[in-house]
Amino acid sequence: MLEVSAASIAEIAGSEKEFHQRCVDDAEGWLLRPLVDRCRSAGIVLGPTQCYAFTTLPLFGGEYKVDNIWICAWKEWLSFTATIYSQTKDLPDGSPVAIKFVD
Repeated sequence: MLEVSAASIAEIAGSEKEFHQRCVDDAEGWLLRPLVDRCRSAGIVLGPTQCYAFTTLPLFGGEYKVDNIWICAWKEWLSFTATIYSQTKDLPDGSPVAIKFVD
């Protein structure tokens, strides 16, 4: 499972069938269904090419709460978080990180 907001990757199933069933059950809460429900209740409703994004990534201490959520085009969000992941994946936990935005 690639969790782009937390910059983590892990094997979570031994087969495609097991993965599908674990997603249906979602016992571990991977799909963040309660957070999505709270976003919808707060009026944060996605369009067909959008996803929920974090103002502060969980990787950097951001919380899984509605007030840390905004709507982003999913292609932009995946591109941004992939860049963050590629630049931080080998850092030890607790490493200081500085983000520099460039046009």
